[in-house]
Amino acid sequence: MKKYFLLAIFLPVLSLAFTVPEKPTGFVQDYANILTKDQVSQLENKLSQYEKSTTNEIAVVTIPSLDNDAIENVAQEIFTKWQIGKQDKNNGVLLLISLAERKTRIHTGYGVEGDLTDIGTSYIQSEVITPAFKQGDYFGGINSGLDKMIEALGGTEIIPEDYSTNNLLEKIPWEFVLFLVFVVLQWIGAILS
Repeated sequence: MKKYFLLAIFLPVLSLAFTVPEKPTGFVQDYANILTKDQVSQLENKLSQYEKSTTNEIAVVTIPSLDNDAIENVAQEIFTKWQIGKQDKNNGVLLLISLAERKTRIHTGYGVEGDLTDIGTSYIQSEVITPAFKQGDYFGGINSGLDKMIEALGGTEIIPEDYSTNNLLEKIPWEFVLFLVFVVLQWIGAILS
């Protein structure tokens, strides 16, 4: 009986998780419908030519929502299920965009991590893609982000000297920091009393 009770509690939660579709053809999958057919075609041509000249595979996937899942989980599931990149080189890259949550994720295979580093993907997302998205320019953000990824994968240093992940901390609103301090102090007070 206990087993069925737990199943009844967790089944609705599990059913909300994002379901990865079967592997499609092509490099651009716009499930969120944020691009025109012409824009998809332009990106597809760019990524197809890039794959032919380097064997590196970059996939772009837009989805309407994460369905209460973490973007890191969804990116890993898509990356693994679709086998992005050549198996012997592990040279795939996934740019995942979730519209409802306004989140992006650049997920890389081990074979390209030396060129497209964590700080590089952070820079591309925060300084290239996000500003364009805030203006409603999804194509511009994706296209510019892909250009920066291609530059980095070609060995070009894309990160400005003054950029660091600390730049991201500077963008956190002071009200949020104050709220966190308040919550921590309340928590400490509850423990001590």
